[in-house]
Formats: sequence, C-alpha cells, structure tokens
Amino acid sequence: MGITRNEIVVEAQGWIGTKWQHQQAKKGVACDCAGLARGVYAEVSGTHVEVMDYPQSWHLFKKEERLYETCQELMDEIALTDIKPGDVLLFAFRPRFVSHHLGIYIGRNLFIHSDMDAGKVIVSRLDSFWKTRLRSAFKFREVVD
Repeated sequence: MGITRNEIVVEAQGWIGTKWQHQQAKKGVACDCAGLARGVYAEVSGTHVEVMDYPQSWHLFKKEERLYETCQELMDEIALTDIKPGDVLLFAFRPRFVSHHLGIYIGRNLFIHSDMDAGKVIVSRLDSFWKTRLRSAFKFREVVD
C-alpha cells in the first residue's frame, strides 16, 4: 500500500505548534526533529520506527553520521535537485558537523521542522540560510509518485 505526498504534507502540517522536546514523537504534545519525521511516518504508514538513543548535543562531538545512516536504512536517498513535497531534508549547521537536523518539505520552498530555538514545530522558508546547510534528502519508500 502506498503513501501519497499529500498525505505526508497534511500530516506534517498537523504537527505545527507541537512543543519541542528531545526524543519525543507525540503530535500536539512534544517532538524533536527526528520525532516529527517518525511521528508523521507512523501516522501515514501505520508503521512505528524504533527510537535510536541520542544525546541532545551528540552532533557537537561525534563524527558518525548516525542520522544520515538511519535515514538511509529507512528511506531512499534522492538528489537535492529532485526534492518534492513529502520528502525529508537533512541539515548540518556547520561545514564540519554531521547531519543533525531534519525537516519535511511541503512545497513552495517551505519545510516543516521541530525547531529547538523556537521551542516548537514551525514552517520555515528554504532560503539561503537553510540551503547552504542542506546536506541530503530522502523519500519514504512507500511514497507513490
């Protein structure tokens, strides 16, 4: 059974305003960026993804691309030029950092993500700030194009 891109976008929009909290994935309660993707995926696919244990600041001292590798296991990597609504975007805030933030692209150069600084799930423009930090993109394997 397939998932449409619209189902992913609509579900992700339902998470807007959810409080940011490390390692959580409960719509309307709390989530971090990975929890947002896990929660959206669980709602649209009916499949629960195990939580990998990660400290809040792991990206500051680890060289392992754990988030990227987890995405590779669960999704199909796509070219950054092929991003469509419903795809998952991975970011790194500094050139030498590993990928440690993600969001869900919703089209019109916008994406939804759980932003620690904002303290909640928000919509952001994929502007020059975010584009320079964009490292890779993935789509859920069940997506029907």
